[in-house]
Amino acid sequence: MLLRFACPKCSQHISATPAQIDVTAPCPNCNAAVTVPTTSTLPPPAPALLVRFACPSCGQHISATDAQIGVTASCPNCTAAVIVPTTSKVRPPRPAPLPTPLQTERYKTTVILIDDYAAEPAKSTKLEKWTDDFTDARNWLIRELAAFRGKQYFAGIFDHMQKRSVFKQEKGRGRLDLL
Repeated sequence: MLLRFACPKCSQHISATPAQIDVTAPCPNCNAAVTVPTTSTLPPPAPALLVRFACPSCGQHISATDAQIGVTASCPNCTAAVIVPTTSKVRPPRPAPLPTPLQTERYKTTVILIDDYAAEPAKSTKLEKWTDDFTDARNWLIRELAAFRGKQYFAGIFDHMQKRSVFKQEKGRGRLDLL
């Protein structure tokens, strides 16, 4: 069963699975951040009261009422003459699916290790971890650096809410910056 809800910014109808409850993702229409509610906030789709069909000339999807069955009219796209069929030939539109979730973790921790301890040429390794907790980010960074035996590294924590680095450290210069 799909959850149906509307974007609070543009009112685009969106559908999501129960597994996506509380997931935040961009609206497929306006890119505003939307969070999937725990229950549907839109009523279930009404039974099809319209006859839906495609223009035989251009393929434009057209809707007509039951009272218009058998009527000849112009296609709104190419103006070709179309006759409203007795039954729908095209499925009703589905609500837009929810796109990929937004990155919700606040801190991105990056460690670039330059392994020059044993072999030539030096090899570099880039490690990354995302988390919502600054202490968790810092402790992970410290653990990674404590296990490293090389002479050079760069480590940093970037706060994606403030859009700036909040921690940088380089080995060899004796420099530690907490911004």
